[in-house]
Amino acid sequence: MASVELKDIRKSFGNVEVIRDVNLKISEGEFVVLVGPSGCGKSTLLRCIAGLEPVTSGTLLLDGEDMTDADPISRGVAMVFQSYALYPHMSVAENIGFGLKIAGESKAAIKIRVLEIAKFLKLEMLLNRKPKELSGGQRQRVAIGRALARKPGIFLFDEPLSNLDASLRAEMRVELAKLHSDLGNTMIYVTHDQVEAMTLADRMVILNAGQIEQEGPPLDLFNRPANKFVAGFLGQPPMNFIRVNDVKLNGRILTVELPGGGKLEVRGDWGALNGTNGLEIGIRPEDVSVVAGAGKLPMEIDVVEHLGDQTILYGHLDGRQPMTVRLAGQLDYKAGQKLQLDLSPDRLLVFDLEGRNANLAKT
Repeated sequence: MASVELKDIRKSFGNVEVIRDVNLKISEGEFVVLVGPSGCGKSTLLRCIAGLEPVTSGTLLLDGEDMTDADPISRGVAMVFQSYALYPHMSVAENIGFGLKIAGESKAAIKIRVLEIAKFLKLEMLLNRKPKELSGGQRQRVAIGRALARKPGIFLFDEPLSNLDASLRAEMRVELAKLHSDLGNTMIYVTHDQVEAMTLADRMVILNAGQIEQEGPPLDLFNRPANKFVAGFLGQPPMNFIRVNDVKLNGRILTVELPGGGKLEVRGDWGALNGTNGLEIGIRPEDVSVVAGAGKLPMEIDVVEHLGDQTILYGHLDGRQPMTVRLAGQLDYKAGQKLQLDLSPDRLLVFDLEGRNANLAKT
């Protein structure tokens, strides 16, 4: 195991800056997931940690030692790529043991280590096969086995499940969680898939345009997002953002007018609220209910999505603001139908003009 510390890391390609002033500490044995949309810099940051890309400025510490300019081989890290990167002419056993062979290990030592890894990853019956004879999940386990062979202190995963189908991704998520539990190594994992991030991470680091927006345990980020970007990125379907009017602030009570004229009171600690212009209410689709009588928010349905155990309604409010509602069960709603909605008051978030969560201190 090893710790990782990034201090003021910047990375540019020519005049294009893709990583900007990243500061991050990762403890020994921690499973940290770097997550964000495509192009946010997460894979580039991982490659900088691996030594595959030189940093433009800043300091990288591994176990407290400055490794900013060290060769990849001396960093004690192993990387698992999205593309598996297996040698097609080699058997499973040869692929797993290749790094040890390059390092000059004896044939006997390599054989023992390969058998240990094959047993651990349930690959014993596949050792003589070539990669083309394996399924996607089996190939990914071989790639992980090759990384394991060198006994690294840090594992780096660059979107390793993105080439798999949905059911196999779910299976491999469980396998990776078990792997971390069994080995206890420090793991840094890159993905754009929030389900992977929420499932695997001890701590999530959400990146946007080369900067860290927020970091912390997955449920903390889900329940207490720092800003609209984090709130909208986590959750499926995404959080609703509702523009409000006629905002009044009276002590701990914020009163707003919703689209359609309904009034809503939100209690909180509003000391950090920077003015009341441009406020938006955030509410997740699962925290919205349909009421039989008068509700606080009228909506017209545009599309109904039936998913068996749940029904998702996509519609719009007055002013054509989009609105999504997720309901449990199989419900008979139709496009064009008009509904009245209520919002769970304890699940509401308020975002100011700059997109910041104005009620992080809400009680």
